[in-house]
Amino acid sequence: MARSRLRIFVELNLAIMLVAACSGAPAARPDASGAAASAPPAGAGGASLAAAAAAITDVCTLVPMDLASSIVPNASTPQSQTFPPYRCTISNGTSVLEVTIGAYDAVDPLIPNEPVAGLGTAAYLQKQQPDNAYLKVILDPAAGALYVEVAGHDGKDHGDDAIAVAKRVLDALQ
Repeated sequence: MARSRLRIFVELNLAIMLVAACSGAPAARPDASGAAASAPPAGAGGASLAAAAAAITDVCTLVPMDLASSIVPNASTPQSQTFPPYRCTISNGTSVLEVTIGAYDAVDPLIPNEPVAGLGTAAYLQKQQPDNAYLKVILDPAAGALYVEVAGHDGKDHGDDAIAVAKRVLDALQ
């Protein structure tokens, strides 16, 4: 049973990565209401963060590996996606930490979500399942976003983990 869940998880993630790679934008997350989100206003530092993010071609260089190893213990070597959207995936076969830098997707409102203050021009956290957190940080609505997903598959709330990783990645961009 657990093996089939893992297989489904891996196949689903591969399909999402393939779709995202082909579209040139981060993989869309389901929108329960069908409503489109409007772009938030650009804030101070958003354009400079987006410019720094646009220069990155290997997201793994930004990921705090000390924090990643505590979230995903005994992980294999981080995998870099070196074509847009740029992504770093860290997995141990059960848990996954994925950090993506790509275009801002205004049609992906993350419903339901909770706003997270102090990250980019705006940030939204969605807890898709009890042990899966997805954070969208808008660097600049016209230029880019940072996406952090923690799929723990361990029954733990990983919202704080996603936020901590995003803070460290944003610090590395400054």
